[in-house]
Amino acid sequence: MSGVNLEIVNLRNGVKETYRHLYHQYYSMLFNLAYQYLDDADDAKEIVQNAFLKLWEIKGQLKDNSNLKNYLYTLVKNGCLNQIKRKQIVNNHNNNIKQRELELQYESLSRTSFDYMEVEELKDKIEEAVSNLPEHCRKVFCMSRYEGFKNTEIAEKLNISEKTVEAHMTKALKSLRVALKDYLPLLISVLFQ
Repeated sequence: MSGVNLEIVNLRNGVKETYRHLYHQYYSMLFNLAYQYLDDADDAKEIVQNAFLKLWEIKGQLKDNSNLKNYLYTLVKNGCLNQIKRKQIVNNHNNNIKQRELELQYESLSRTSFDYMEVEELKDKIEEAVSNLPEHCRKVFCMSRYEGFKNTEIAEKLNISEKTVEAHMTKALKSLRVALKDYLPLLISVLFQ
C-alpha cells in the first residue's frame, strides 16, 4: 500500500476522527486567510465551515493523490471571492436606491409650494423625535441619515456588528413613524406635491 495517503482513505471511508484531525490542523490557517480577505470574523468562520462541510460531502470522490490542504484553501478562497462579489452587488444596489431617493426628493421639492411655517414646524418635530430616540439608535440614525455613512462604516466606527446597526435603524425608523404620525399629511404634501 505504498504511496497511498491514509488520511484520504480514512476520509473516503467516513472516519470522523480523521475529519476532526484535518479540521484542527487547517482551521486556523483557513480562518486567517478568510479574515484577511473579508475583515469580518463571522463571515470568515462561515466560509471555513462551509469548506469543511463541502470536503465531507465529496469525501467519496477524493482521489488518492488529492492535496487536502490545497483543496480546502481553494474552497475558502473561492468562498471569499463570492462573498466579496455579493457584498459589492448589495452595496451597488443600496447606492442606486439612495441616489434614486435623492432624485425623487429633489424633483418633489422643486415642484412644491408650501407654507414655510409648516415646514419649519415639521423640521422641529423631526428634530424632537430624533432627539427622543434612545442614545444608540439616535447615534446610528444620525450617522446614517445625516452624515451619510454606510452600515459597514457605522459598525466599524462604533465597534458593533452590522446586524446591530440594522437593528438600531429599524428601531429608530419605527419610533419616528409613530412620533410623526400626526404630521403624515404635511409630509405627503411636502414630498409628493
